[in-house]
Amino acid sequence: MRGGSTLRFYPINLNLKEKKVLIVGAGKVAFRKFKRLLQAKAQIKVVSPEFSPKFTPYFEQKSDQYIFIERKFREDDLGGIFLVFAATNDSQLNERIAFLSRNKNILANISDAVDISDFTVPAAVNRGELLLTVSSGSNLPALSQNIRKKIEQEFGVEYQILLEIMQKKRSLIIAEIDEISVRKKIFKELASDQFLNKIRMIIDQFDLNLLNIEETDEFINNKNNLTENKFKLLSDSIETEINKIIAKLKDD
Repeated sequence: MRGGSTLRFYPINLNLKEKKVLIVGAGKVAFRKFKRLLQAKAQIKVVSPEFSPKFTPYFEQKSDQYIFIERKFREDDLGGIFLVFAATNDSQLNERIAFLSRNKNILANISDAVDISDFTVPAAVNRGELLLTVSSGSNLPALSQNIRKKIEQEFGVEYQILLEIMQKKRSLIIAEIDEISVRKKIFKELASDQFLNKIRMIIDQFDLNLLNIEETDEFINNKNNLTENKFKLLSDSIETEINKIIAKLKDD
């Protein structure tokens, strides 16, 4: 090995909200890309002469977030596009899309040719604002998926609930506590394994069966369907523990 590190891809998290993204192809791979792009709130255009049945529910409900075009790819489909996913079963077409995209300074992901892709998409676990990703450099995707499953088991919804509360709490802590050293102690304590274990215990006491939920979407749906005020009571209980830590460290 020469030149040290063999890292080829630069890890980065993109904000795709309202960015125009093109998916060429509509099979299983394309559908997986589509689902994750929906979560990222991208503006999605899917072009393909045929669509997997998995897209059917989305055909039946109109949305401003996506458009489906049932025909073959054309070069003008790249107009105004920010990112491209070439996910067809035609390698020559995928390669042509990569070539056209590069000429237009559009980043492209080619599902069957990582060597001509501008970026890859890692296996990911979402816990609200917490995003954990794994990549094997496309050498063994099954390994990435295996590691992802382990991460799902280790990082539960307690991380999502804590971050939801801290979304509003962090700014209040910064506004109310002038000493930077005290703020750092508070944030460090709130991020500790000990405090996360306490959150798990609180969730368990509410008997909401949330700790076994692996998918963020399922958790959100479950949360929205909880009996009135039950989730608020859970959040309030966790926030009470946060306030205890703030008061203790503030007085020390």
